[in-house]
Amino acid sequence: MHLANSKAVLAWIALVTLRLGVDSSWHDVAIILAGCGILSVVIFCGYALVFSTVPMIRLYRRARRGIDGVLAVFFCFAGLRLLMSRI
Repeated sequence: MHLANSKAVLAWIALVTLRLGVDSSWHDVAIILAGCGILSVVIFCGYALVFSTVPMIRLYRRARRGIDGVLAVFFCFAGLRLLMSRI
């Protein structure tokens, strides 16, 4: 899912390079890649399980208008800041 987001890929590469050094073996790389893969699967499956429950669906349906309103104001403000900035 994050492979299409170049910022996420670059952030992960930056984090991985903190652990890996010149003397790192392929075992270190494999362990880090496996850990990232397991972490991703656990997190996204957890999201899917939690947000597919009936109570969460009801909560989101009630809060949807407020969430959309807050995000609309935020993105409007961010867009105006971009328009008013000097490039």
